Amino acid sequence: MNIAITGASGYIGSRLTEKMSAGPNKLRCLVRDKTAFVERFNHPLIEAKECDLLKPETLSNKLENIDTAFFLVHSLASDNDFDEDEVACAQNFLNEAINSGVKRIIYLGGLTAKTDKISRHLSSRLRVGELLRSSSIECIEFQASIIIGKGGLSYEIMRNLVERLPAMITPKWVSSLAQPIWIEDVVDYLSLSIDSHFEGSRVIQIGGPDKVSYKDLMKEYGRQRGIKRAMISVPVLTPHLSSLWLGLVTPVYARAGRKLINSLTSDSIVTEKNGMEIFPITPINYKEAIQNVLKDSETGPVSRWFDANSSASKTPKKIGFGSKNLSDFKYRFEDTRFVDVQGNISDAIKPINEIGGRNGWYYANILWRIRGWFDLLIGGVGMRRSRLMKDKFLIGDTLDWWRIIDTVENTMVTFLAEMKLPGEATLKFEVEKRDSSVRIWQTASFYSNSLTGHLYWYSLLPLHAFIFRGMIRSIGSKVLNNQTGTR
Repeated sequence: MNIAITGASGYIGSRLTEKMSAGPNKLRCLVRDKTAFVERFNHPLIEAKECDLLKPETLSNKLENIDTAFFLVHSLASDNDFDEDEVACAQNFLNEAINSGVKRIIYLGGLTAKTDKISRHLSSRLRVGELLRSSSIECIEFQASIIIGKGGLSYEIMRNLVERLPAMITPKWVSSLAQPIWIEDVVDYLSLSIDSHFEGSRVIQIGGPDKVSYKDLMKEYGRQRGIKRAMISVPVLTPHLSSLWLGLVTPVYARAGRKLINSLTSDSIVTEKNGMEIFPITPINYKEAIQNVLKDSETGPVSRWFDANSSASKTPKKIGFGSKNLSDFKYRFEDTRFVDVQGNISDAIKPINEIGGRNGWYYANILWRIRGWFDLLIGGVGMRRSRLMKDKFLIGDTLDWWRIIDTVENTMVTFLAEMKLPGEATLKFEVEKRDSSVRIWQTASFYSNSLTGHLYWYSLLPLHAFIFRGMIRSIGSKVLNNQTGTR
């Protein structure tokens, strides 16, 4: 059987791809950037195709000879019109599925009580489900409660709140009820639905066996981690204020957190238990799920909700991940510096491999944090995102407000800024072996087409000179300190 997975580079999609790569079905994975995907999934049963669901012409023939197609695209990191974009993506996907003769569509949506107060995020998910079920193609729509899994948005918000705050003022929405379900149980439902035997489209609600609140989840996480946290409930903290607060203490996009919080204000309870009748799956309880995720956190990298380049984003910021190229810009501004150090290539590259995250950027870290806070306030990504591999750069991976767009192991890495800017910015590090030393190059570049871009660059020139001069000197000092064993 031939299977297609849209959103294969995303949080759920990559988990499903990994599980199904063992066979026996052949997979066709539709992604925004083929190069980054193939670097993570290079398997004989996996065929990667590049497309943008907002551009129907890029979908042409991508679902040809496909029996079952998964629609696993989300728009949490998109702009204010995310719901319209998500529906547009689904419509373009459905049109191509009909034209290609796809026999079954499988969609993962959200579970919520049917009231007039459904959030825009969940309302969009329901609209997409109704759209996909409206055609003659058989469609299975899974509606899932809160998913517990390493890298998932709901789980990461919970984890970071408990880990970072000694006490929490909890708003009313943390008391909403849900039936949390382990990520691996969700993936099992998805994979088994390929061969399930029934006719016609249907909705299947899935969740774990326990009905608990988000507050209960935080308490249980703290108990298993041995962390005691005081929680004071207040009724006046609105979802909007909560999301701004979350943006300062969690490593997720503030705007995505806002959409999720709005969804958490309504209960997410399974009312139709047809999933248990159709599938031989008994979901584990939320305590076991958290325990499994904590064990999983001690092992290797895993996909995260923000790793994928959402097809619901109208303006892709990633060079090599969208339609925009550096050569498209008229003006380039550059700050290039270097430092020579004694030793070998591995000595010189070590501090570069360890840059960012908790290690900071080696100089004026308070200024980096202030810029990150400001970026959050104007709707940007901030600077609290970690990368998949702690000691290795992967193309497409994220680090603080940067995304890795090019890398050569132990030689070079180039970051693209995803913060709000009147242009594009890159930061490149490169090591070069010389006769008796190693030279570390540091190049900060800014690309723009506008007068605003000129004003931005020149107004910040003294500050950038201060930061970049200090950063390259600090990198040189760290190489020396690592060699001598000092700090």
